[in-house]
Amino acid sequence: MRAYVMKRYGKASDVVRLVDRPAPTPRPNEVVCDIAAAALNPIDLRIIEGDLKRIDPYRMPHPIGFDASGTVRAVGSQVRTFRIGDEVFVRASRETIGTFAEQIALPFSFFALKPVDLSHEEAASLPLVGLTTIQALTDRCRVRPGQRILIHAGSGGVGSFAIQFAKAIGLHVATTTSSRNTQFVRDLGADDVIAYDKQDYLQGPTDYDVVFDTLGGQHTLDAFKVARKGGCVVSIAGPPDRNFPDQVDASFATRLVMRFLSRKVFAASREKGIRYYRFLTESDGAQLADIARLVDQQRIRPVIDQIFPFEQLPEALVRLSSKRARGKVVISMAHT
Repeated sequence: MRAYVMKRYGKASDVVRLVDRPAPTPRPNEVVCDIAAAALNPIDLRIIEGDLKRIDPYRMPHPIGFDASGTVRAVGSQVRTFRIGDEVFVRASRETIGTFAEQIALPFSFFALKPVDLSHEEAASLPLVGLTTIQALTDRCRVRPGQRILIHAGSGGVGSFAIQFAKAIGLHVATTTSSRNTQFVRDLGADDVIAYDKQDYLQGPTDYDVVFDTLGGQHTLDAFKVARKGGCVVSIAGPPDRNFPDQVDASFATRLVMRFLSRKVFAASREKGIRYYRFLTESDGAQLADIARLVDQQRIRPVIDQIFPFEQLPEALVRLSSKRARGKVVISMAHT
């Protein structure tokens, strides 16, 4: 079986290699999937470049990749949910990454049946961005129909899904993007579009119920300037929240560092009376099944920037790192 591994932390094009590895066999609670397509995510670059090694250190060489779609090859003795031949999609956990490969074995609870009318490339583009959005907006912010949300970077992988999901559950959606992408995000369902190269969103409304920060840095602190009192700021790129150290089982020293890094957002949260969340996405097959239902109902569609052959993962990572992708970057066995 061919699989990509990172040899060490560093620049993706220098440390990612395609190697031969033993084909997986399922444990009692696992499914072995023949991977037809896998999607790239910014967290892949962060892992490869070593940005997260304090949180999740890996022994090298190590497999990489979170998202995949494919066909069930084998099931463990305890698996009753899936059968050989089922078409499924999945998001691996931080402990089980390795979807940039021809096969993978993962717990059956991570999988869901693929949306019926999607290709494997389209289905592979959904798991991480979909789970991230649901776990941000539903699980943490507990959004309600009629609320107003600001989503940063609406043309990106997470943003393009989040706009559609927010509209599907009845939110009023504002988003930031470049002027060249304004019509694109309107077509996804955005009600208000702020072209950041022509407008300053900080001069606009300051009463959003939710701000979904996908950018980090100053954007995280600025989110507290535009969210209403009692509202919610949720970030996938900002400083850790108070639960984050427990989520990653951080050491005492790392907890101190995280607390120091978060001091400004904690202060803003207290001063403004706004809840703040920063988390890492967890694998959840039941939530993937919910996403599949929304797709089958044509309330959400995948957004793909470019599909690369499996052998061109390094080139796909370069495209992702350009930060100009509109939607998801995908690798495909069918394009090999």
